[in-house]
Amino acid sequence: MTADTLGAVTLRTRTLVASAIALAALVLMGVIVLAQYLITATSSMAVQDALFPAVETSAQVSLEQANASGSLSDYVMLRRDTALDDYRQTIGRATTLIDELRVATEGDASLTALVDEALAAQRAWVKADADPVIALMQADKRVRAERQTNSQEAWDAYYAMVAASNRLHDALNTARHDASSAVSGLTRTLGITLLVVAVLVLLGLVLFFLGLQMWVLAPLAALRGDLTRAARTTGHTTPIRPYGPPELQAVGVDAELLRRNLVAEIDEAQAAREALMHDAPLVTAMRGELAVGQAPTVPGFELAGYNHSAEGVVSGDWWDAITPPDGSLVLVVADVSGHGPGASLTAVRVRSVLRTALRTGSGLAESVTLAADACTDDDHFVTAIVMRLDRDLGTITWCNAGHHPAITVTRTKDATLCEPTGPLISSLGGEWTVRTRFFSPGDVVVAFTDGLVESRNAEGEELESAAVAQLIRAMDGPVRENPAELITRLLAQARHRATDWRRDDITVIAAVREA
Repeated sequence: MTADTLGAVTLRTRTLVASAIALAALVLMGVIVLAQYLITATSSMAVQDALFPAVETSAQVSLEQANASGSLSDYVMLRRDTALDDYRQTIGRATTLIDELRVATEGDASLTALVDEALAAQRAWVKADADPVIALMQADKRVRAERQTNSQEAWDAYYAMVAASNRLHDALNTARHDASSAVSGLTRTLGITLLVVAVLVLLGLVLFFLGLQMWVLAPLAALRGDLTRAARTTGHTTPIRPYGPPELQAVGVDAELLRRNLVAEIDEAQAAREALMHDAPLVTAMRGELAVGQAPTVPGFELAGYNHSAEGVVSGDWWDAITPPDGSLVLVVADVSGHGPGASLTAVRVRSVLRTALRTGSGLAESVTLAADACTDDDHFVTAIVMRLDRDLGTITWCNAGHHPAITVTRTKDATLCEPTGPLISSLGGEWTVRTRFFSPGDVVVAFTDGLVESRNAEGEELESAAVAQLIRAMDGPVRENPAELITRLLAQARHRATDWRRDDITVIAAVREA
């Protein structure tokens, strides 16, 4: 069959051929299994009667060891001599039972080895926990005894003893079960085996077709649906999600990349058209002043940011990343009331004050106060959140001047808000405080302006911070630990639900502490 001929074969036809091959393989496997079973069954007809009481004895060993541990704990907690007597009796019975098991398993090297292992583990526990605890209690050192019996060494020894006894019990029970099964009737077992093989064959076929539907046909249909919606929606805002096996996921990722590039070009063209309404040289200068450029590289952190203006190419929103003298990373997200060049002038002035103060090592609240002083004669007000990420201390400290709360999401998907700590920045002044919480490896912080959370869907509902936190928590760990991809997916999902996406400036910043 030539390559062209093979390429013309449908996926369904290929599936049928593969199913026929799989069915033949299953039948052959069943024949081999039955033949091997007959050979094995004929050599295992004798029942090892000695194993039946041994199984019960091994179970009693585990019970006596557990009782001994409980009596020891009662002795430490309640100081009762009767509890100490109970411990000595139960540990003695456990030792006697293990000796009986050694006699019962003579002739089977593997079982005898497990018996010796169980006895050694029990002695190790007594040495690590019981003996020193009893000595401390008799010396009237109860606190040290409690510490000793709850030490990691004592618990490790106890768990090792329990595990060794369980392994012995499981091995004895398995040996007994094997011996009993061998004499339960060859005819009945053969019939069951044949039935199982038949069921497996049918089940294999059903699972094969279900797998085809779930892993190939359904992902293809979903991918096609996303492509159709993305092509037909205004602005091509519907995200294209990867589905199915790696090959199909790669197609989805490439299609989403193509859609993102298309949307970016559309946004850029729209911004360029709107920029013609402003004084182009002034707009360009202000945009360059507010741009971050290349974000600083701070060991232990990775960050990314996004900014888009509602009118033209200049925005009243901005974000900044600053490295103070102490080696930490300071992030700023701010939003000036209003739009256009006037708001941008205020943004340039406040941003310059904050950047200068923070670069020279001023505190967060002090820097915000200086920014408020710069707005004494300004008609605009500013909301801002300033966050310091300290790798050595493992903390995030923030000062929130009336801004939407930033969201921190831990590696275990616990989300919390960085609530306001003072009024917005304006000519009215005010007082600001700072707050601190832990920021561990794998944690991510996302800050944004109101253009993201105040976008409305078809029912007129805003996105709100809680919904943003839920979107972030729903992302996979590798996505949350990639700030650029996190922002891209967050914006795509928010834009998809919004009917008024360009109503306000949008700024988003994400930073993750590297694991």
